[in-house]
Amino acid sequence: MQHFPAAPKVRLQERAYMSNIVLEMRDIDKSFGATHALKKVSFTVEQGEVHMLLGENGAGKSTLMKILAGSLKADSGQICWDGNEIQISSPTVAHELGISMVYQELALVETMTVLENVLMGSMNCYGKTIVLDKAACKEHARKALERVGLGSLNVDTRIETLSLGVRQLIEIAKGLSGNARLLILDEPTSALTETEVDNLFSIIGDLQKEKISFIFITHKLEEVERIGSRVSILRDGEVIGETKKVGEIEEHDMITRMVGREITEFYPKEYNVKEDAKELLRVEGLTNYKYFHDVNFSVREGEVLGVAGLVGSGTTEIVEAIFGLKKLDGGKIIFRDGELGKITPHNSLRRGLGMLTKDRKSSVLLHMPIYCNITLSNFIEFVKLRIVRLQGKERTESGVYAKKLRLKAESLEKLANSLSGGNQQKVVISRLLCAKSRLFIMDDPTRGIDVGAKVDVYESINELTKEGCSVILISSQLPELIGMSDRIIVAVDGTIAAEFDARNCKQEQIMNIIAGGNKDE
Repeated sequence: MQHFPAAPKVRLQERAYMSNIVLEMRDIDKSFGATHALKKVSFTVEQGEVHMLLGENGAGKSTLMKILAGSLKADSGQICWDGNEIQISSPTVAHELGISMVYQELALVETMTVLENVLMGSMNCYGKTIVLDKAACKEHARKALERVGLGSLNVDTRIETLSLGVRQLIEIAKGLSGNARLLILDEPTSALTETEVDNLFSIIGDLQKEKISFIFITHKLEEVERIGSRVSILRDGEVIGETKKVGEIEEHDMITRMVGREITEFYPKEYNVKEDAKELLRVEGLTNYKYFHDVNFSVREGEVLGVAGLVGSGTTEIVEAIFGLKKLDGGKIIFRDGELGKITPHNSLRRGLGMLTKDRKSSVLLHMPIYCNITLSNFIEFVKLRIVRLQGKERTESGVYAKKLRLKAESLEKLANSLSGGNQQKVVISRLLCAKSRLFIMDDPTRGIDVGAKVDVYESINELTKEGCSVILISSQLPELIGMSDRIIVAVDGTIAAEFDARNCKQEQIMNIIAGGNKDE
């Protein structure tokens, strides 16, 4: 695996505000049937800047960028490149202009090599023949990889063997291989470790020095100050307010513009654990020889138990084993005063134990209506005499949970693939609510969703604990864990290394444990 020197966590300095505009989009309008996705949106990018594009899921960010990248055609409006009006009729045209988009869900082919992915569609051949010039291909790929700090990576390595952070950089190298001048990065840090984020930002800083521009879509507002040059905000398909230089707009103002309402408290934690609360779940000596060993902890009714740990520490694998997605080689699980036998996802749901996995794509049935997705895990309640579906009841019940989580959908009759990523996440949480689960395992539930949706998720957690339900919350964001948990356990090398009261805990204490220190240091 490629290793990088740690980059300092400081705001990049190479961000001078440029006066020369590389890209201008004027009055871009786009509708999908009755949905008006973009309403006369104007947007500019300047040479060598990192233009932060913010907005809730469904605000129109992805639609605007797909138009720029040639994947969609605008209904009206103009696009100017270097001052000249152009037509971007396909991704190939965008690529030839020097515009490249790196999607949140990476578009690499895992079974192919680094070389094949970087040069996909642009292999070097001998003269006008179709015979590959392998030496030229390798040199071309190596030069692109050098620009993102991967010069020593073996280009014959299969993508599936590489970490997510390295894959992200390969996607960028793929764009650079075509002499890209503008890179669009859609939530590039959503699944990266802190070290990988540091390295990515360092690479971006180096590429800015080459006068390469970036459009950076993110839901992490701390990244605006750290990496951005200017900020534009979309809401409901419109640009809200003027584009501002970073430093000229406060975080509170950004949030208000994005969600269209005041959010007075970002982590609206309610402490709903009663003094005499019963133990809902206890695990003793849980062991999976490959991922974790001798894991012990408990969760009380009404409690949010936060789980912290680096990628590879066993956090996800532990909760997957509790739900039935990973096998157990030892230990026992006591749930509702009884030891669980034959642990499978189906049995877990039937017993009142639900899980929101990290990968929402595997949890949402995109080809089914939204209301069916919400009622899916509790379908038996919506069937009469085992043969008659009570669709009216399904629609009514799903509407209750959709409203509770402020699900943005034209209609619950629409297919789930019509929803933005954040709203798909809300569908999965609604499904667990509908299934009447008592223990909710949530693995990074706010990954890749916007500020307003995050607060909605937090408020739904409060609603659950208020009713005596419990939550096991895994998060890659320590402020989120501290802000929304009652207790926090820390996983290191596949076992639980420490436990903290969230109200009397600081990030530095958790990071010290993760780094191999002691709790009292």
